[in-house]
Amino acid sequence: MGPRGIITIDGPAGAGKSTVGRLLAQSLGYLYLDSGALYRAVAWQARRLGVSLDDPEALKIWLAGFAPEVTADARGFHLVIDGAGVPEEIRSAAVSRDASRVAAQPLVRRWVTARLRHLAQNGGVVADGRDQGTVVFPGAAHKFYLDASLATRAERRRQDWPRENDPPPLAEVMAEIAARDLRDSGRSEAPLRVPEDACVIDTTDLSINEVLQQCLARIKGR
Repeated sequence: MGPRGIITIDGPAGAGKSTVGRLLAQSLGYLYLDSGALYRAVAWQARRLGVSLDDPEALKIWLAGFAPEVTADARGFHLVIDGAGVPEEIRSAAVSRDASRVAAQPLVRRWVTARLRHLAQNGGVVADGRDQGTVVFPGAAHKFYLDASLATRAERRRQDWPRENDPPPLAEVMAEIAARDLRDSGRSEAPLRVPEDACVIDTTDLSINEVLQQCLARIKGR
């Protein structure tokens, strides 16, 4: 496989990026970088502090002093804000919607990109997101793009719903994901798209292990 380089996994919501990314990092002994967690952290903390998500100037002033502790290892991507770990609330549908909104702000994307590149400066990382292979790490050694049918992605999100709450109907989740797809692919700054040199994997009818094995086989040259 050669030197410990950078591996990117891009794709829309529910395609399996995070799960495959973590398992791939564990299999290779690489660090795992979750770009989405940084966008969610920005959205979550800004909302808590009353910073308008639609005011670029306010976000710019606030971001200048926002410095969460970020660590990564093969097991996961860890954030500490104000001395405490980030709660599960950061993975909620509401925070995901807010994260999509702030992700359209160029200054927020630059803030996230700088942190990801700093963490990856020594190589040996698996980074997942929506622009990792196109913008953040265009020179990555291996690039993957995961996708799946809208219904499959929505059902996966319903299965991951917090156990204390009943998940919304499938049609509602599908509509939410479709709206997110439109925002992500239509934004002017680093839109979601397939990297030209990426290996595209349709995960609709594949198990997580099957996707993982396809990625490992390509990385190892089989």
